[in-house]
Amino acid sequence: MTAATPQLPLSASGRYIVDARGRRVRLAGVNWYGFHEDDGVAPGLDRADRRILAQRIALLGFNSVRLPFSLWMTEQATPVPSAYLAANADLAGATPMQVYDACVQALTEAGLIVIPNCHTLDAGWCCSEDDQSGLWFNDRWPAAKFFAAWREMAARYASNPLVAGMDIMNEPRRSHVGWRVLTPTWGTRPKTDLAAMYTAVGNLIHEVSPEVLIICEGPGFAADLTGVARHPVRLERPGKVVYSLHDYSWFHPQGQPRAAYFEQMHRAGGYLLSEQMAPLWIGEFGNDTRSMAGFSGVWWNNFEAWVTENDVDWCWWALNGTQPRGTVPVVGRHRSDWGDPEGFGLLAPDWRGVANPGVLDILKQMIPPRTGPGVS
Repeated sequence: MTAATPQLPLSASGRYIVDARGRRVRLAGVNWYGFHEDDGVAPGLDRADRRILAQRIALLGFNSVRLPFSLWMTEQATPVPSAYLAANADLAGATPMQVYDACVQALTEAGLIVIPNCHTLDAGWCCSEDDQSGLWFNDRWPAAKFFAAWREMAARYASNPLVAGMDIMNEPRRSHVGWRVLTPTWGTRPKTDLAAMYTAVGNLIHEVSPEVLIICEGPGFAADLTGVARHPVRLERPGKVVYSLHDYSWFHPQGQPRAAYFEQMHRAGGYLLSEQMAPLWIGEFGNDTRSMAGFSGVWWNNFEAWVTENDVDWCWWALNGTQPRGTVPVVGRHRSDWGDPEGFGLLAPDWRGVANPGVLDILKQMIPPRTGPGVS
């Protein structure tokens, strides 16, 4: 099964993402992470040629890849250590941004939609409430740099239509700025207003790349889009806003009944679909792939049922067979070493095989759209 490249550009039409012919495109993808962490490069490039890896993702049936980065990464001039690029010798001497570019090119040449995501400001593991990356600015990164970085990213990929969406900010949450703790808001308090920020960044991006989807995550670690009902993001270019939730087992009470789960997800953002307001994309969700036990557990059964019933777009966390070197920014807590196995990884630690074919089978069943324009 190979991902079919849609007729670009993509747009939002009611609750669906559609292609240039008006046909439903259900984003069903994977997160390939690591560019945002300590060394500014994603693992896997030491184990597999990026072009072969991109083809493997498409052959597994996925149509999209969310590719996190940090603001820190975009400014690095020091080449990536050659050991991290062992299977991509032609990238020797490349900076993190140049390696990121090469991966975007490989993914899109395989027909995959790429969605850059500003995952952190400083380099490091995400996410916690003490990493100072819960807003789009902190003491080292003024808001102006965040805006400028997004304009530069949009210009960088403006000629590549498969870079079809930009996920502006990962998991907004409380953050220390100076001596204060600031909480992101939606539609109020201009300094911390996410809706206002998404509007400004989206319009800025569209000045240089007018067809890109602008993906907007809610506060509370991307678990709360209730504010959209009163204050939707309205860009100068209509039909380009997609909202995003993240969902993991720890976002819910243990043993949560299905009816309560459905109600929580509807209230958090599912209402956008039932009320035909906008598309909703689960930009992150995942479970431990080393055992099938979690896939018969309460949270997974609830999640799978909700996604299936509501025909929601999604992106699995994570593709990775291994982890990068990861430290919590600012506070310096160690999280992982380069090459540590990734428990939520879809791929095996060698980046060639699938970690658990049973998990892949479950995800493949969730790929085909069930409803929407052009879906038979």
